[in-house]
Amino acid sequence: MTAALPISTSPQPARLTARDFWVLADAGAFTDFVKAELIEGELRVVNAVHARHARVHAMLVGELYHALKGSPLILLSTPSIELDSGSVPEPDIALARQAEGKVVIGADVVLAIEISDTTLADDLGRKLRLYAAHGIPEYWVVDVERQITHQMWSPGVEGYAERREVPLGARVEAMTVPGLVVELSRT
Repeated sequence: MTAALPISTSPQPARLTARDFWVLADAGAFTDFVKAELIEGELRVVNAVHARHARVHAMLVGELYHALKGSPLILLSTPSIELDSGSVPEPDIALARQAEGKVVIGADVVLAIEISDTTLADDLGRKLRLYAAHGIPEYWVVDVERQITHQMWSPGVEGYAERREVPLGARVEAMTVPGLVVELSRT
């Protein structure tokens, strides 16, 4: 038996599932956007990337590419990571043990990186809690405005137990990926 829902006269957000997200993506619904992601059932799209963000992204991808030589890890730029039936975030960069098909499974991700030019509150709030709750071992947020990298590890239900801030221009040594060290120059 289904329960009657109360009548609502104000707009209500529609919650999507990962399956809904993939149907829309396959139908081309996101082709006009740089990034489309599903966060806890909420569809979020971005249609512009600022030059500072793009510059930091390119530098960090280059640093990681060189640092990972000989490593079995896969370097991914803006991958779709399916964490659960309601969340498919797209971090700016991720390192994964494997990446087959169009989606990366959250359990395969060892490091997620967001580059924050305009989204710092969300990256250090909702996304931080989401990645931690799903066991992503390490999470970095590169704060372009303050010129620091927020490095977090030891995930738990509410967030990361360990964290530090590393100024841009200094070396960042991954805490959960042995031997991974990068230096991101100031922008």
